[in-house]
Amino acid sequence: MATGSFTIDIARPAHEITDFILDVGAYQEIDPRLRSIRWVRRAPDCTVFRFRPSLMGLPAPLTTQMVTRRDDVVEIISLPGPADAMVDFVGRLECRPGDGITAVTRTLTFTFASAVRWLLDSRLESWLATDVEGEMRRLKSVLERTDRESAVIAEPPR
Repeated sequence: MATGSFTIDIARPAHEITDFILDVGAYQEIDPRLRSIRWVRRAPDCTVFRFRPSLMGLPAPLTTQMVTRRDDVVEIISLPGPADAMVDFVGRLECRPGDGITAVTRTLTFTFASAVRWLLDSRLESWLATDVEGEMRRLKSVLERTDRESAVIAEPPR
């Protein structure tokens, strides 16, 4: 199992952070793993999308993921597909509101099939340590831009 986790304080309310995460088109700006998005379906507190991810700079198999929000926690899971035989993915973004800031913890976990685990676990875990931190620093930068301070994140059309 390869896991990457990082916590950062962001000067935004938790709901704005989770709204941004649910908008995978906008989130693609800060997450280069979301290489090419094929389609997106949105409902309140849930986004399902199909895309070709990039891991360690390499293209990965086409996959479908579901992003769900409950309160101040966003969960990301891979939906059943051909890549299941090779890897199981779980992502989590947890917001802990504070006094004017929100502590945001991002955790990504990849569990590889035993045939490739020995080859990929340590390499991916090392890469994730830097990658997840970079993602969270970009999220902070985008969400704390001064031109966003008066902006309201609109709900997508239904």
